[in-house]
Amino acid sequence: MIPLAQWLVALAYILALAHYVKAFREGKDESGKRSWQIAAVAIALHLGYLIHLSFTIGRLPVTNVFETLTACAWFFGVAYLSVEWRLHETSLGLFILPFIILLHSLSSLFLDLQRVLPPILLRELVFEIHVVILLFSYSAFAISFIASLLYLLLSREIQKKSTGLFYRRLPSLAFFDALSNRGVNIGLLFLTLGVALGIYEGAKIAEQFFTWDAKFVAVALTWFIYCFHLWGRFKLGWQGKRAALISVLGFGSLLFSFLIVSLTLSKVHHFR
Repeated sequence: MIPLAQWLVALAYILALAHYVKAFREGKDESGKRSWQIAAVAIALHLGYLIHLSFTIGRLPVTNVFETLTACAWFFGVAYLSVEWRLHETSLGLFILPFIILLHSLSSLFLDLQRVLPPILLRELVFEIHVVILLFSYSAFAISFIASLLYLLLSREIQKKSTGLFYRRLPSLAFFDALSNRGVNIGLLFLTLGVALGIYEGAKIAEQFFTWDAKFVAVALTWFIYCFHLWGRFKLGWQGKRAALISVLGFGSLLFSFLIVSLTLSKVHHFR
């Protein structure tokens, strides 16, 4: 049942993406509303899959990278649909759905249902809460990242005076700047809380938890980049292109920490 559910969710997201592409090309409100509805169905199916997966493995699917990828995709989808519903702007779906499909597909390809959870993490509810909070932060940072990329691309198009369909369908630069900054604000709040819970939990389960492990260094670097983004905006008045570039840098650091470091470099903090 798990493989069938995995690809059913993927197909639902692909169908939603097809409607977002159609809505972007046509620029009709009716097509945009239909896209949101199909995406909401995909999110609901994804939730059902996560619940089924949780019962199958006997825990929340947040204890290794490939379990966490699909959970992260779901959080990202929920965050995006909330933004779309609140702002009544459907043009971003074309750029965000592929990212969700990629995360879920990678999880489906490499998920190991036979993996035994390390005894040190058994019955550690705080650990699961720690990961869920971090997934909230990753979702907010992902939206900020995509908004920043679109800001940079749209800004470049305006500077070149080559204003085609991309320019006509997307919102203003101010919209993307505000959305990116809001994503960083929310993401940094949850990242800080998640890291604090991680430190609390790590001190409980390991005597030599605080080391110069690659994972800790990577997470600290990501946190400082986003703090620098926040400081630059409020203290130096940075906005627009400069803030967007820092957001892109921060998300690059986050991906490196989440994927490369967790899978290959970390010796103390990993989910294998």
